[in-house]
Amino acid sequence: MRHALLSLSVCWVACQFGVTSFAQSRDRDDDYASLSPTQASKALADFRDSRLNGDLCLRIEITHKPRKGDSSPAVLGIIWAAFTAEGQQMRGEIQDANGQAALAFTSTKGAASNAVWISRQGQSATLSRSSGWQPLADGLLLSAFDLHLPFTHWRDTRYINTAKSRGRPVHFFDAINDANDAPAKVNFALDRTYGALVKAVCFNARGEAIRTLQVDEFSKVDEQWILGGCSVLDETTRDADVLRVTEAAVGLKLDASLFRPETLSKPATPPTTLKKL
Repeated sequence: MRHALLSLSVCWVACQFGVTSFAQSRDRDDDYASLSPTQASKALADFRDSRLNGDLCLRIEITHKPRKGDSSPAVLGIIWAAFTAEGQQMRGEIQDANGQAALAFTSTKGAASNAVWISRQGQSATLSRSSGWQPLADGLLLSAFDLHLPFTHWRDTRYINTAKSRGRPVHFFDAINDANDAPAKVNFALDRTYGALVKAVCFNARGEAIRTLQVDEFSKVDEQWILGGCSVLDETTRDADVLRVTEAAVGLKLDASLFRPETLSKPATPPTTLKKL
């Protein structure tokens, strides 16, 4: 089952691909009331502490859509996500046009650590000093940063306000990058009812919007809601990448070794329980 993201919201956690159970939607005036400092801290902490019902694996396709001209052929990949004692972990593998492994990465995000390791063409993995900002493949915008979303756990995160977005009450936060790289700041939005990340806008050091991530749709697999699709927009060129989940397996128990950087030189084996969406 696949739906456009209209009246319901998707909760993007870990590699941000899991969704909380849906509750009865509300649309009262007090839903747009500003949060107190205590309430804002709790809303952010609850989002950061969200957990899936087990680990998961997703097959994805990424299509580049330039502002002018034809869309590019889809780039295929696979993603694994899990929660461990080290934090929220993810592994991603991207294929080239011949179906061979072109890039693999693993990431960890939590209170104690926030890192991305990248391997290209089966080489030994190296720690990304820019949090995985490089595109996953030639011709794409989407990067490991867009999947890892490190800003949700940046130390300097400030509640801004609560307002209506796409017809729903949403809490807006500014996450300030204390590292000397891009982006300088990310403004991200959490749906008030579902505690769900629904949008993130990256800014450069001059305060200019450079990139927007938007959650577009969700799907249901084995009674669990997961991300169905999202998009990344370059605010300067107006080119965009669209990510779509094509198959999913949920409720898994993944081995911790899957997320170790030294394993990235060889492709991992997908689960046999993947289901088409």
